[in-house]
Amino acid sequence: MKITIADSWLGNDIVFFFQNNIQEDNDGISNREFLCPDGALAAVRRRQVIVAIDDNQIVGALRFYPRKSDQTISLYQFAIRPSHRGQGLMDKMLQILGEYPIEVTCPIISKMNEYYEKNSWRLKEEKTGSNIWEWMKC
Repeated sequence: MKITIADSWLGNDIVFFFQNNIQEDNDGISNREFLCPDGALAAVRRRQVIVAIDDNQIVGALRFYPRKSDQTISLYQFAIRPSHRGQGLMDKMLQILGEYPIEVTCPIISKMNEYYEKNSWRLKEEKTGSNIWEWMKC
């Protein structure tokens, strides 16, 4: 398996991957803008998407944004193909980002909060109806 920053030629494949693996009605989506295909394409061009490729197919992707103001990385969206879930792939992908703290916003009502809690994310704060979770490289 190869885990790397996505090359620009993968832009349309990443959009298709997100569309097929993130449901619009997912209660973990904190901002509908994250579903915009143009945003995903722009993130690929800015080299702000990490992909996991297995057998020449995308099996995981995450979109991030480095915040220069506080040396933190915001995780915008991510998806792991069902066949590759439960194998620690997300942690391996996040490690590519280095030593910076990584934050994700999740609506308080979302079932995704269970995922963050079970997978060693730390609840940093509660803010305007959302939980802010933080992951730090071990």
